[in-house]
Amino acid sequence: MNKIKSLKKEILQLLVLFSISVIVIIGILTIWKLYDSKIEIIKYNQNLILKQVDKEVEKLLSDIENIALYISENYSYNYLLLKNIVETNNNISSILILDNKGIIEDFYAISNLNIYRGFDYSNKTYFKEIKNNKKYFWSNVFLSSVDEEPSISYSFRMGSKIGVIMINLTELSNFLQRFKNTDGSHMLRIFDRSGIMILNPDSRQFVLQRFNASSTSLYTELINKEKPFTQVIFSSVTKNENQLGAYIKVKKTDWSIVVRQSHDDILKSLTSIIVSIVLIVLFFSYIAIFLAIKISKKVFKSFDEMQSITSKIADGDYNIKLNKLHYEELNNLLNSFNKMQEKIDRREDNLEKSLASFKSLFNSTMESIVLSQNGKIIDVNDITMKLFETKNKKDFLNKSMFDFIEKEYHEVVKINLFKNTEPYEVELVRPNGRKLQALVQGKIIEFEGEDIRLTAIIDITELKQKDKLLFQQSKMASMGEMIGNIAHQWRQPLNTISTCASGIKFEKEFGILDDKRVFDTMDIIVENTQFLSKTIDDFRNFFKSNKQAESFEIKAIIKKGLKLLDASLKSHEIEIRENYLQEELLYEGLSNEFIQVVVNIINNSKDAFISNNIEKRVIQIDEKIEFNNYILEIKDNAGGIPLDIIDKIFDPYFTTKHKSQGTGIGLYMSHQIIVDHMSGNIRVKNSNLIVENRFYKGACFRIELPLPK
Repeated sequence: MNKIKSLKKEILQLLVLFSISVIVIIGILTIWKLYDSKIEIIKYNQNLILKQVDKEVEKLLSDIENIALYISENYSYNYLLLKNIVETNNNISSILILDNKGIIEDFYAISNLNIYRGFDYSNKTYFKEIKNNKKYFWSNVFLSSVDEEPSISYSFRMGSKIGVIMINLTELSNFLQRFKNTDGSHMLRIFDRSGIMILNPDSRQFVLQRFNASSTSLYTELINKEKPFTQVIFSSVTKNENQLGAYIKVKKTDWSIVVRQSHDDILKSLTSIIVSIVLIVLFFSYIAIFLAIKISKKVFKSFDEMQSITSKIADGDYNIKLNKLHYEELNNLLNSFNKMQEKIDRREDNLEKSLASFKSLFNSTMESIVLSQNGKIIDVNDITMKLFETKNKKDFLNKSMFDFIEKEYHEVVKINLFKNTEPYEVELVRPNGRKLQALVQGKIIEFEGEDIRLTAIIDITELKQKDKLLFQQSKMASMGEMIGNIAHQWRQPLNTISTCASGIKFEKEFGILDDKRVFDTMDIIVENTQFLSKTIDDFRNFFKSNKQAESFEIKAIIKKGLKLLDASLKSHEIEIRENYLQEELLYEGLSNEFIQVVVNIINNSKDAFISNNIEKRVIQIDEKIEFNNYILEIKDNAGGIPLDIIDKIFDPYFTTKHKSQGTGIGLYMSHQIIVDHMSGNIRVKNSNLIVENRFYKGACFRIELPLPK
């Protein structure tokens, strides 16, 4: 029973809630605006820094290119030229001159650990790129063989020679160190085109280790996803924290310059201001509650007067003098009570007419309808009497509903008796003892102040018989397929037996038959005869109409189905790929029905291979577990199913084959077996299958079964 609420309390609560809500929303919007302003300032500063650093990097790259041009025009085995350039330019650590085979002809380095003239550098990327007809090439970061330090190189063509400038990024690093966040960390990082860290003022260790950030949140959420100068929150590459930052691409080298700041630090800087705003919100909330109580008292005074007047009217005192209240709306409401009595009589008449209409509708439906209360039948319509082959409602009234339900369905009905239900199947019993299959659905309705159960019944006995007929037709179609497979399985052994018999007869006629030849030939005939006998047993087991439920392992059933189809698959050059679970999963049901599902799906793929003239034919079978469900996927590369028919292939008698090749009930019965008999689901979609490193389009049948408990 619903608890009656107080109008006074409701109005007071609404006033307080509205007042506090407005104040809280204003506080939240203020905090958000404050945060947004802070972020906008940071965005402006970060973008300004990016432009400054980009300009500095472009200047460095231009200087290197100009030096390379100078070397190209003035070098002629001039060792002093290289020496002067390296020693007067802090951005260069060494210069190499390679011949057209990658052999060092000349070089100069500030520090030389293990490099000499005559060394073969033909395997270096900076040599190969120029050798492949490039005029110049900026490398990614690599470990230099000159000083064993992470380096960037600029290689360029010098007629028949190749020059390589090893770049020292010390000055650029010093420039980056000028930009710091409020927590003392440096703001900038630089990565090469492959995502390897070039400069990190906070930790040179990551540069020495050639840390690759291409798979981190920095790339997935920022560099690969957003445009330059766009601020994004992403996870830190080196710390367990969120950061706010942006990036810019260097045009010449495709480097990524990243500016970042700790997002957690930004939030901490706003904490004191947010606390002040929260205190202000609490203060104004207190004021709002005080004012709401004052206002509500004035309003409730008029409500109390109105309650007194309406109570007297409800008790039949229609002559009460109506004093004017403080509010016009309440006066109008009181005047409405005077008109209420007249309308009540008219509404009672309308209710009686509605009840008569309901009874007429109750007996004019096409469905059988039973009204019951606490399991006792209180009324039935005319269709119910016709369905149960009775002539009088007395055969039903005051009897238990379970008198008309087969015993094995009593528990199911008890579970659904006192609640609204979706349609479900039961077996009903007529008074004359005859049974019928029915689809029932129950709804709880209120009638004359009491809860009544309305049960709708539809006779599906004929539909069930049609399902059995369809299943039998499907079985006959499968038998036809299996007979073809028997022919494939027997052809080779029979040829072998025929050849052996002919050989013995020939040797006997020419007098060259000896005992050893006879024994060997008989062994071959016996071996092939046993194979034929075993084949008969395998196919006979498939044809058994086993209606006894049993525990079976799905993997074993799949392999059994493949064995039945083995000769047909080999004959059509179809490769089977199998990927099973390690654990064994036992299911309760009819194993031969599940074999039929596997056979139907694989035969469907085989027909598609033939119809679409596919040369490389592959069927892949995968088992897996997903969300407490067993999943079996059977894929092929036969070209897939046209989208205009893919939603129809489980419909009965739907087929794209010629009438002589298919009935259109195989996949329909497969759907019935999985959904109705095994409480699972079967779906189909088009997917890609990799065969010999190529993607092929095909169909994917997905069977989902609940894991056994």
